[in-house]
Amino acid sequence: MDANDFAAHSLRSGLSTSAATMGMTEIAIMKQTGHKTREMVDRYVQAGLCYKNNASSILKNL
Repeated sequence: MDANDFAAHSLRSGLSTSAATMGMTEIAIMKQTGHKTREMVDRYVQAGLCYKNNASSILKNL
């Protein structure tokens, strides 16, 4: 992987989503990412979860 292919935003977003999926609290995520509000963490997490909680991911397990 080339570090130039990634921006701070994508890493922060990915960490927020992965941490939430694994059960970390919003406060713990905020401490790690530096987010100031829960609303911002929620935006990152919800955007990332759309790829996990969708019909195609559910159907592939049938």
